[in-house]
Amino acid sequence: MDSELPPTHLPTHIALGALPGSDHQTRFTVWAPNAKNLAVQLIERSTTEEHVLASHPLDRDSDGMFTGKVPNCAAGSLYKYQLDNGSSRPDPRSRFQPFGVHGPSQVVDPNAYQWKDADWKGIKKRDLIVYEMHLGSFTDKGTYDSAIEKLSELKELGVTAIELLPLAQCPGKWNWGYDGVNYFAPSNNYGSPEQLKTFVDACHQTGLAVLIDVVYNHVGPEGNYLSEFGPYRSKKFGTPWGDAFEFDQATVRQFVIDNVLFWIDEYHFDGLRLDAVHYMFDDNEEHIIDSISKRFTEFKRTLGREIHLIGESNIYDPGYVGEIVDNGPNFDAIWSDCLMHSVYKFGSPDLRLTNRHYKTSDIAQTIEHAYVFTAPKAIRATEEVRARHHPTGDKTYIESLIMALQTHDSVGNHPQGKRIHQLMSFDFQKSAIPIFLLYPSIPMLFMGEEWATDATFPFFADFEDVGLRSAVDKGRREEYPHHKWEGSPLPSDPAAFTDSKLHGRRSSQQNKQEMFDWYQKLLALRKSGIESGWLSVDNWSTECDLETGVLKMTYRRSDGSLTVCARIARGDDKPIPVADLEAGNIILNSKPELTDQLHCEHCLIWSG
Repeated sequence: MDSELPPTHLPTHIALGALPGSDHQTRFTVWAPNAKNLAVQLIERSTTEEHVLASHPLDRDSDGMFTGKVPNCAAGSLYKYQLDNGSSRPDPRSRFQPFGVHGPSQVVDPNAYQWKDADWKGIKKRDLIVYEMHLGSFTDKGTYDSAIEKLSELKELGVTAIELLPLAQCPGKWNWGYDGVNYFAPSNNYGSPEQLKTFVDACHQTGLAVLIDVVYNHVGPEGNYLSEFGPYRSKKFGTPWGDAFEFDQATVRQFVIDNVLFWIDEYHFDGLRLDAVHYMFDDNEEHIIDSISKRFTEFKRTLGREIHLIGESNIYDPGYVGEIVDNGPNFDAIWSDCLMHSVYKFGSPDLRLTNRHYKTSDIAQTIEHAYVFTAPKAIRATEEVRARHHPTGDKTYIESLIMALQTHDSVGNHPQGKRIHQLMSFDFQKSAIPIFLLYPSIPMLFMGEEWATDATFPFFADFEDVGLRSAVDKGRREEYPHHKWEGSPLPSDPAAFTDSKLHGRRSSQQNKQEMFDWYQKLLALRKSGIESGWLSVDNWSTECDLETGVLKMTYRRSDGSLTVCARIARGDDKPIPVADLEAGNIILNSKPELTDQLHCEHCLIWSG
């Protein structure tokens, strides 16, 4: 990159921060209106100590933007910004923090990596089958490089997209990722920026899209130095997890929008999942979500490949997707958890992995409409509310919902981080998963469920601040007071993280293969339905028998129909003769040893 090129000629998601040139100089640009003077310190770092090699003052404009070129500073150089009060801080736009949130930033050349995915066109929304992954737990080593070795297994399974839990630099050695403070710096715990690009490239070469979870509702509590540079912290709003962004400030809004584009442009991600959008507080005429959506859509038109903007609200909000939005949906898809929790409640009435209160009878309306709770304020949807949301009765909104039998939240919200087969049974998981993988929404799997791993996934977070570590340990239990926490690991306990390692804690080989084969067959059937056109809301109908625990989904096809019949009830209920179900030709059976009767925790799929 030409070091003489003024940042004003570049998009701000590229221009701000440190940009190395071809002449061993780096241009630094940082917004710091709280400072009158600011200097770049070049740093030499040993294992634990830092030494300032040189200090270079930057020029300030009237808006508080500091710029300047620093000689003898190339890619790989370490640096900090020295503020008026003498404090030395990482770059708010740091591209890498090799020593964590408190250490120096590293100059990274965004154009050094040679991409090999020029022919990659992405994955269309209707073809998405999402695999949610925490990089640190997915393999024993917990690195980008080691994850590449497992991509062929995911391709063989049948998923089409990986969704990574947040990568923005967090404190400590292990974290779910929702405490990020360096928004443009991928976590040093998993590898270098170049290794992340290699991972994304390898996914594309394998035929897998890569989505990333991002957090714009708050900034993590440790290593958050943003407010020392400028008015990043909201004066009006707060969150339970950390500072909210000051979206009244135009440059702060641009900071977040730039981060959205940064992941798509610089790392070739295929989409973003915005965490807890209902906590993205903004009372401006144009909400920050609308600003993100508009800029994302504009950027998408320039790419020539499919990218997706996804929101997490957990309950159905027609303002995010659906037919009544005037200017098109804000999101391509949103998370929807009601079917998951309704299935849990029906299968095990005492199990509760959310603060919302579900009823055993909710499964009937959830399987038909895909939701029970809706915005605003998580109210229960009545027929009147549903009619207001969708006056024509159209259900195509379902095809924009991401639904899963398990997520990082549903597993992690259990005190021991137990998975559904550990809380209920192996057969329950096998009987329930066809409802999700063959539902007309976008299916998502949580890593390891495809082979019923023994690995748990409790909440874990590492902080260098001892007081903060203790507060998080205590606060996690207070957040879910209905749980029995005795004997569960604390988030700061290393065992909470190490026990989540997937490939070191596989289930028995027989169970692993049985569950994997079942998922693989279901996903192959889904792909066939999408390609043939019958797997759509227009061809779909549902039935629910609360007494017997039988759920049915039927799709009309050109050659007849296909029915998914799952009996998710648990206990000693009498078997139902298959003849009484008017079943056709059975093509998939979750209990292949049982052919004449439908038992509890049993699923049959037939064509007719």
